[in-house]
Amino acid sequence: MENKAHALAAGLFLLLLGLALAASVAWFQGDRTARVRYTVVARSGVPGLNLKAPVKLRGVEVGWVDSIGFDPEDPRQILVGIVVDAAAPVAATTHAQLGLQGVTGLSFVSLEEPATSAPLQRAQPGARLALKPTLLDRLAESGPLLLAGFAETAERLNKLLSDDNRDQLSRTLARLDQTAADTSRLMAALQPAARELPSLLKNADGTAQQATAALREIQTLAADGRALAQDLRARAAVLDRLDAAAQQVQATSRNLELALVGDTPQRTRSVLADVSAASRSIERAAHELGEQPQSLLFGRGAQPPGPGEAGFADRLKTGAAK
Repeated sequence: MENKAHALAAGLFLLLLGLALAASVAWFQGDRTARVRYTVVARSGVPGLNLKAPVKLRGVEVGWVDSIGFDPEDPRQILVGIVVDAAAPVAATTHAQLGLQGVTGLSFVSLEEPATSAPLQRAQPGARLALKPTLLDRLAESGPLLLAGFAETAERLNKLLSDDNRDQLSRTLARLDQTAADTSRLMAALQPAARELPSLLKNADGTAQQATAALREIQTLAADGRALAQDLRARAAVLDRLDAAAQQVQATSRNLELALVGDTPQRTRSVLADVSAASRSIERAAHELGEQPQSLLFGRGAQPPGPGEAGFADRLKTGAAK
């Protein structure tokens, strides 16, 4: 009986010890962290996403996927329930994306926030977060358009690389090669002229200076010419006044001669004759100065021969020929 009692006591002790160990393990392994539930709304598929898949916020794991199912109100939407640590800073503007876990093909939920400097406004528990497509999803959606564009580009390349175009391209390349060779020869021919160019520029500079000096001299001569022209105009005005005075003297002498003809004494007639001759001389001198005003500066030119003088017959012939 005593052996049975000892065995029963040992069994009870072991059972109680096991229960105590199990309770201790449950106590230490129990998760007492406060959690918040959110719902991720996906308009497209969620490939590779499973239950208990991790949920990460900016690369830090903050929860897991609790449920996956279709929206009963809109079957085109997929509702993904996630459980997130209450201390995680999930903002009202946070959105979700699917990320790949290495090369396994499995996905996890990545919570992302737009870059902003505004104060953090936490999302309410149970709020719905939009699932935005990733770069691969956008590429998959635009894949048919890309393929169509590639096909059109390939068709245009085939047309561009036709036999005729290839022949024309070959001819164009040959012409370019010939043009390059001609350009090289031209550059080689221009090198001597280029080496002489500095000296030519120096000569051109000297020529320009000489031209400037010549222009200054021309300006000086032009100023002298203008002064000479003014002097000649003044002398011409004097000659005009002299001519007018001569004509007036001649008219006066004629009037006196007419008035005194018949009963004028011989001495008065001689005086009048002298006055008339002087007036005619003044008129002739004024006429000659009017025809040759340069005689005031350069002297009187040679007079043409008169009747009986040598050269008069040649003068008459020349005048008849004209």
